[in-house]
Amino acid sequence: MEQGRPHDGPLLDFIPRGGWYAKNVTHARGILYPVGIGPLGIEVTRDFPLDGYTKQESVEQGGLFYGQRSNAVYGLVNMAQYWRCTYDTAYGKKIYPYVLAVVNFWEDYLHFENGRYVIYEDAIQEGTGKDKNPILSLGLIRNAFDLIIDLSDMLKTDAPRQAKWKDMLDRLSDFPVQWRNGRKIFRYTEEGVDWWDDNGLGIQHIYPANAITPGSNEELLTVARNTIAEMRRWQDLNTSNSFFMAAIRVGYDPSEVLDELHKYALHTYPNGFQLNNPHGIENSCTVANALDELLCMSAGNIIRLFDGSPAVKNARFTNIRAWGAFLVSAELKNGIVTKVDIFSEQGRPCTLVNPWKDQQVRLTRNGRGSEIVSGSRLSFSTRPGERIGLTHQK
Repeated sequence: MEQGRPHDGPLLDFIPRGGWYAKNVTHARGILYPVGIGPLGIEVTRDFPLDGYTKQESVEQGGLFYGQRSNAVYGLVNMAQYWRCTYDTAYGKKIYPYVLAVVNFWEDYLHFENGRYVIYEDAIQEGTGKDKNPILSLGLIRNAFDLIIDLSDMLKTDAPRQAKWKDMLDRLSDFPVQWRNGRKIFRYTEEGVDWWDDNGLGIQHIYPANAITPGSNEELLTVARNTIAEMRRWQDLNTSNSFFMAAIRVGYDPSEVLDELHKYALHTYPNGFQLNNPHGIENSCTVANALDELLCMSAGNIIRLFDGSPAVKNARFTNIRAWGAFLVSAELKNGIVTKVDIFSEQGRPCTLVNPWKDQQVRLTRNGRGSEIVSGSRLSFSTRPGERIGLTHQK
């Protein structure tokens, strides 16, 4: 968590400039961020030189946008992850002005028509033009509204606005789809770019935007798996970090995921960076992140143990941080989960997919025997600083 904390600084520092751009470029409230910023509110891409890649239409009011409206809302993904994994109220108060500014922008920028909210003039890829409903923005906006509602509840602020936020979240346009090579897959935009051969933006609404989780409806998960199979961006300069996690989240063939992860690991330096990659930092933790997801998924506040790794028969992990501010440890022997331990930092309710199917499970609380729970999902209360042990009843 300490490594992720400094990420917020430049984004928070740039709020005044982002407010100026929102007002002068899109005539909206909130914030609109260009493609690149620096520390202390410095705009490193202002008055960027034009060349074969950066054209005049990429620049608006002197800022470099490439037609994209998603930069500020993309900046929320790490903040949201930090919040959901800690529920640290001091941190929530720190980021709330940024989250609120992002939501204010999209309240103004989204168009309501025919019973749904629609995005216009937002490029899915740098410089692709005035796309309609780019799939990544649709995912990132869902993440933003879900986050602001959660923060509003926890911080007890802006409660009267929640009804509007929930309505916009419920009626945001569906993810665009298409048929390709006999399979129904996601389309990069509803109108505009349909496909892109050399990046993984078409699955980033799954991860890191968290708009599709293992608990999503099966039709959506099938389309997601088809898209992974069609895209196959396992080795990618920008988006391998997203591609592996998206595949794991939607239940893609774990044997293939592990095989491709092994190939990927052989193509890295010892510190995790890809060989000969001019980008770098976004892919530095791909292997570790993928292994964490295979062992302990928690997107949507439901913990799933070894759910993405049925090809593995023996595994053990300690203190993987999960949504809800839980530290989870578990062991798998000969394909059977033998021990589960959950430490609750904040005392939030915990829901766990029963690792023993529908068998009864005995809870211990701080080493003392407690209640028995059962069902396909196990839900139980926790207290701050409480350690919960789970064993199945034979």
